[in-house]
Amino acid sequence: MQQRPLFIISLIAAFNCAYAQVEVSTLAEIVAHGGITVHPVTNDIYVGEFGSLVNTGSTGTVVVRVTPDAQISTFAANLGFSNAGNDFDSQGNLLQAAFSSNRIWRIAPDGTATQFANVAGPVGVVVDADDNIFVTSCSNIPSIIRIPAGTNTPSVFAQNFGFNCPNGLTIDEQGNLYTVNFTNARVFRIAPDATVDFIAVAGDDQVAPGGGHIVYNRGKLYVVGRTEHQIFEITLDGQVSILAGTGVDGNQDGPADQASFSRPNGIGVSNDGRFLYVVGSSSVTQPGPTNNFLRVIDLGPEGGPFDFALAEGAWLNRDTDGEGILFDFGPTLDLLFAAWFTSTLEEVAPADPPDIEVGGRGQRWMTSLLTLDGNTASGPLRARQGGAFDMPPAENEASAEVGDFSVQFLACDLAEVNYTINSTGTTGSFEIEPLEKVVNPNGFSCNAEGVPAND
Repeated sequence: MQQRPLFIISLIAAFNCAYAQVEVSTLAEIVAHGGITVHPVTNDIYVGEFGSLVNTGSTGTVVVRVTPDAQISTFAANLGFSNAGNDFDSQGNLLQAAFSSNRIWRIAPDGTATQFANVAGPVGVVVDADDNIFVTSCSNIPSIIRIPAGTNTPSVFAQNFGFNCPNGLTIDEQGNLYTVNFTNARVFRIAPDATVDFIAVAGDDQVAPGGGHIVYNRGKLYVVGRTEHQIFEITLDGQVSILAGTGVDGNQDGPADQASFSRPNGIGVSNDGRFLYVVGSSSVTQPGPTNNFLRVIDLGPEGGPFDFALAEGAWLNRDTDGEGILFDFGPTLDLLFAAWFTSTLEEVAPADPPDIEVGGRGQRWMTSLLTLDGNTASGPLRARQGGAFDMPPAENEASAEVGDFSVQFLACDLAEVNYTINSTGTTGSFEIEPLEKVVNPNGFSCNAEGVPAND
């Protein structure tokens, strides 16, 4: 059980409720290097083994399953060659494209695979809300193929002169499909009526970029740049930016602008939208293991623009009778003031002489000035001698650094406080929620414009 000190915290912080610092890490070393999808319930990651057409040393006949805690297993084996894109249907079956075999496999939850449909050069696979299956055909007649729900009969859904080996495939909430060309990284939107529109090029089209797979997440597209060793973020109106990767061949973890990738190909997204999973090769310029690497891009908690006037007021810790943080926003200074309070309102006279013992009778206040990193504000914790709740400080009061404090905003209606008191070895954390939103049983959230939405 955590020990909980009884004191009040005062802090000043500037903060912008947005993505935290985007970080890249390595989850597992695996044989697979094809398309990626995530199980809608378990969050397990499924990666097709594409084989030697992308990376040497494998034949492309399996699908690998990786749990979020890096437990690796073979989900299905002895499939057709060059397993590319994949997606789950509503029954938990995995639809897996086998590019070199011109085949779509349906793999039951227990790993049993059956030949489902024949498609020329299938790569990307996505299943819509009605269980219709869509497949990209990288063939002599590049196209988007549709397999209606309840059938295994493919037919051409959309064609366009701009398609040039359409590779990855994804879908948004409105049923729009998005694909990216393997040869030139041109990205297209295919509307439900099969209308095709060019959106953007994922990368610098002056250096002959090549596109890997693509995934829709949080209103944006994330596209793998195979030849540029980078991951691109594209808005639906075509604005392109580099999400992660220096562009130098490698497998360096760290902040997104310092991390590196080597010939990345598949990409998927966790169910909560926070984590992107990317599979890439061992580096040519940095020799090492011959297998591939499943990387994680942590986008941080979903945020977006947030007016901190919305944070003003009391945020409570629900696990106590009355502890929380009181926020006050200063828009002209772009500062957020917060006070850590408890339910103890009894007047307490300072000890005489004052002491510095944390939680002691003569010590009722702590303060901190915090530095910012993404959605987290943190800094050293200072304890003050003497002082009591609702009483002015005495002339002989002093302060000393006694630990660390941080507050992380996980969402517009949720924050986590973490603290360490060195002198007593006390470490703890707790969540806080806005008091004024308690009456709303559906909770409180912010839309993309940062406006509160009370459902």
